[in-house]
Amino acid sequence: MCLINRLGTDTIDAGSISVIEPANDAFLPSYLGYFFVALSVPNIEVFFYVFGIICIFIFNSRISYFNPIFFLFGFNFYYIVNNKNIKVLLITRNQLKEPKSVAFNNLKRINNYTFIDMER
Repeated sequence: MCLINRLGTDTIDAGSISVIEPANDAFLPSYLGYFFVALSVPNIEVFFYVFGIICIFIFNSRISYFNPIFFLFGFNFYYIVNNKNIKVLLITRNQLKEPKSVAFNNLKRINNYTFIDMER
């Protein structure tokens, strides 16, 4: 959260979004799977080995943007599709319902397809 201010800034204009899809529940199966793997590890050496492999997997996958800590800060996850038919992941505190009226002036770009909204 502290490094977000160093990310590049971007905007989404009103009327440029055609579809909004909630993505809040997409992360749950992945993190529950890691939790159950951690419970079944017999000793500390195997735990750190498995934990290291899981960290590498999370770092190299798109699932890593579904950080459960964001839920504690009140963020929601949405897939939005713009008028050019490009689908991106948007992390925001707002409740999004009507695609045509949504606009964002202070988005931070995590990568080309993931943005976080820092307005409140």
